Amino acid sequence: MTSIVTNLTVTQIRNLSTAAIQLLNTEDVAALNSTQIAALSSSQVNAFSSDSLLAFDSSQIGAIAVSALAGLNASQLAALESGHISGLNSKQISALSSAQVDSFTTDQIELLSSAQIAALGFDAFTTINSDELATFTTDEIAAISVKALAGLTTDALAGLETDRIIALNSKQIAALSSDQLAALSSDQVAALTTDQVVALTAKQLSGLSTDTVAALTTDQVAVLGSKQIVAFSSVQMAALSSEQIEALTSSQIAALGSAALATISSDELATFTTDELAAISVKALSGLSSAALAGIDSDDITALNSKQIAALSSAQISGLSTDQVAALSTSQINALTAKQLSGLSTDTVAALSTDQVAALNSKQIVAFTSSQIATLTSEQVEALTPGQIAALSSSAIAAMDADEIATFSTADIAAIGVKALSGLSTDDIAGLTSDQARAFTSQQIGALNSAQVEAVIAAYNDV
Repeated sequence: MTSIVTNLTVTQIRNLSTAAIQLLNTEDVAALNSTQIAALSSSQVNAFSSDSLLAFDSSQIGAIAVSALAGLNASQLAALESGHISGLNSKQISALSSAQVDSFTTDQIELLSSAQIAALGFDAFTTINSDELATFTTDEIAAISVKALAGLTTDALAGLETDRIIALNSKQIAALSSDQLAALSSDQVAALTTDQVVALTAKQLSGLSTDTVAALTTDQVAVLGSKQIVAFSSVQMAALSSEQIEALTSSQIAALGSAALATISSDELATFTTDELAAISVKALSGLSSAALAGIDSDDITALNSKQIAALSSAQISGLSTDQVAALSTSQINALTAKQLSGLSTDTVAALSTDQVAALNSKQIVAFTSSQIATLTSEQVEALTPGQIAALSSSAIAAMDADEIATFSTADIAAIGVKALSGLSTDDIAGLTSDQARAFTSQQIGALNSAQVEAVIAAYNDV
């Protein structure tokens, strides 16, 4: 019969019934040439027994028409051996249905080449399980098309060893769904290369669990772009360790919002360099807790620019230590608002340097309460300029003791406002030198009460 089979024309082959196909033995099947096989229909292919199909060599398998492949059933597919698997070309592979691919055993899946894997589509990959995916080499992983990759289940992706997951290229990484990426283990994510991390989308990153975020290496954290870092929720930011926070760059920190900075602890803020502190946006600065701000070293607090200083809330400013406030530059002091200054503790006010006190403008000096003025030392009062003294109210003058008033220069005395003079006690005036007493202007003298005038006269005459 074999001789008859080999002489059948294409038309005759096409006209063979399925019953006739089933009568062919393995020798008959092996005798079919590529042209004859290409003429077979799906129903004819389906009629071959598994044993008969095994008689095909790789070239005969490769000759089966794409349209006829649909006839291969689960039993036939499961019986295919390595030579048959290797004989399937890319067009044939891509034509297989998901059910047909699902019929392949793990061993058969392992036999697929990179080119064959590249030909598999989305539907085919929905049938690949974790054991099957685990058989893929790095080249085969890299061969998976972007569209097909989306078909992989989260369970299947869990089967990828860390040395395999790094084979995914940037386009493949970016194509993973949020659910797929979120399903990766902490070890898998930690194994991603920096190039792969850079390829992650904001949506993917926002779906990572806190355990996974905490597992990121410092190198991975450092390469995240601005759009990526802002994708982290406050919960995810809170999961970052001090080492990860320390790995953040100035540009990343500049992108963080107030909600993100609200999760920063004092120990974490202490890891910020001066450039990183200066990079914090004015809007984001409000998110820092007073406790966190306490983590800034007094040597580093000078890195905050004037706009940042002015943006701090009264609570944040009042939460600064005396050492931190004492370390502020004169330009930073000059940037403080009246509300911020009025919130300073008396201990903090007393810790201001004379240069800081002298840097305060008239609007700032009048923001001090009587209690704050009362805590100023003689050295601080002596540092006040005539312009500052001119802005003081009577209650502010009254808050100073005689020793502090005695530090006033003649220009300071002449600068005291007419309305503020009522704050001077007779003891204050009695402590003045004759030169200081002579510094009162005629307008000031005219505003003094009788007891103050007598005290001025006595001081004038050095009585």
